Amino acid sequence: MFVGRTAEIEYLNKIFNQDTGALVTMYGVPGVGCATVWREFVKDKKFVYIKCPKVGLRQINYLVSKDLSLKGFHFDSEFPEFNDILDVVSNKYKVEKFVLVLDDFENCFKADDSYIESIFSHLKINKYDNRFMILLVSHDTRYVENTYVEKIGKNALSISGFLKIHPVSFLDMVMVYNSNDTSKCMDFYSLLGGNVAFYGYFDIDESLRDNIIDNFLLKNGIFRTVGTDVVLEHLREVNVYGTILYCLANGYTKLNDIFVHTDYSRAKISVYLKNLMSLDIVEKVASFDTPGAENTMKGIYRISNPIVHFWYRFVYPHESYLSLVSPSQYYDMFIKDNLDDFLKQSIPSICREYLELLNKKGKLPIEVVKSGEWIGKAGTIHYIGKDSRRNVICAYCALSDEAMDISEYEWFDYCMKEAGIRADYQYLFAKSGFTDNLKENLSDKDIYFIDICNL
Repeated sequence: MFVGRTAEIEYLNKIFNQDTGALVTMYGVPGVGCATVWREFVKDKKFVYIKCPKVGLRQINYLVSKDLSLKGFHFDSEFPEFNDILDVVSNKYKVEKFVLVLDDFENCFKADDSYIESIFSHLKINKYDNRFMILLVSHDTRYVENTYVEKIGKNALSISGFLKIHPVSFLDMVMVYNSNDTSKCMDFYSLLGGNVAFYGYFDIDESLRDNIIDNFLLKNGIFRTVGTDVVLEHLREVNVYGTILYCLANGYTKLNDIFVHTDYSRAKISVYLKNLMSLDIVEKVASFDTPGAENTMKGIYRISNPIVHFWYRFVYPHESYLSLVSPSQYYDMFIKDNLDDFLKQSIPSICREYLELLNKKGKLPIEVVKSGEWIGKAGTIHYIGKDSRRNVICAYCALSDEAMDISEYEWFDYCMKEAGIRADYQYLFAKSGFTDNLKENLSDKDIYFIDICNL
C-alpha cells in the first residue's frame, strides 16, 4: 500500500513535466522507502531501470549492458562505454518522454569519474529535446550530503532538484496496517519507526513477541544482524562503532558518559558520533530555546533509527546466548522484562506528530510557527509550540501504566518553571488515563486531556 508520499510524487512530477530534460537526485537511508517512491512515480510513465553494482568500471558496464540486453536493448560490444549505454537507452525513446532510474548511482561515481562526465554530458547535450528525466537514487545519505556535490563540481549546476526521503509518520503506519489496534501500532512504530519498507515483515495479526522473535532473533530474521550490517555497509572499525552504539542504547547519552564507559578519548568519540550522524543512525538532540538555558541539558545524543536502537539494546549485549538457547528462551531472559520501557520512548514523538497534524489543520488554539522539545536537567517538556505573537503551547506525555495524577502534573509544571516559560495552553497525553482528582484540580486552566490510545 502506497501512503504518505503525496508531496514527493508531486515534486517529481512537477520536474518531469518541465519543457526540458532534467536530473533529480533522490536519496534516503535503507528501509525508508526510496524504491517505493520512484516506482510510484514511474508507474504511468515509460522508464528504464539500471542498478549500479559495487564493482569496477569495466565490470559495471558489462553487467549493466547484459541486464539491459535482457530487456530488449542491443549493444555492439560486450564491454560498451557508458556513453554508448546511455545513447542506446535514449534512442529507444525518440518520441515519448521517459525516466532513466540509476539506482545506487554512487557506486558508479566512486568507481570512476568518467561516469560523472558521461551522465552530465548526456544531460546537457539532450536537455532541450525534452525526452527524458534522469533520476539518480542513493541509499547512502552520507555520500550524497557530504561528498556528492564536491565530487561532481560545476556539474551540480545542472541538477534540477534534490529529494531526501524521510521516514513516514505514525498515521501512515496505521494506514498501511489498516488496523484499529492503536496500541499495537504504537508498539510496531516503536520498533520500526517510519521505515516503511520493513512493515511487511511485521504481521499485525501476530503478537509483538512473535514478531520480535521472527525478525530479530531467528537466524534468518531480517534484523538478525542489523546492528553490524548498518556499520559495515559504510564504515570501518565495527568494534568501536558497536561500543558507542551500545552506550547510546543503554543510557550513556552524553559525550562524557561515553568517555567514562569506554575510555575512548573525547575527540575520538566526537568523530565517530559525527560519522554516525551523517548516516542518520544517530542524532544530536537540540532543546527548544527557552529563557531557562542554564537548566537545559546540552550535548545529548540518541540513536534515531529504532531498529538499530532495539538491536543494540537487546541483541548486541547477549548475542552469544543465541547460540546456546532458543530464540523464545532468549526473549524471556533478556527482552521481556525491559521491553515496555523501550516501547514508551517513541510515544512522545507520536504525540508531537499528532499536535503538528492538528496545527496543519488549524485545530490548535494558536497557529504554531516554531516547535520542539525541551530536555532539562530536572525533566522533559515533550512539546513546546510558539506562534508569531509568542503565545505558547506546552505538552507532556505521561507514560506510566497508572493514571496520571496531580503529583505528575506538578512535576511537569516545575519543568516549565525551570525552562522559564509560561504556557497559554497545555496538552496532557496519558497512556493510562487521568485521575478524577487531577481533572478537578485543573478545571480552571486551558488544558486538553488526551488518551494516547485513542489518537
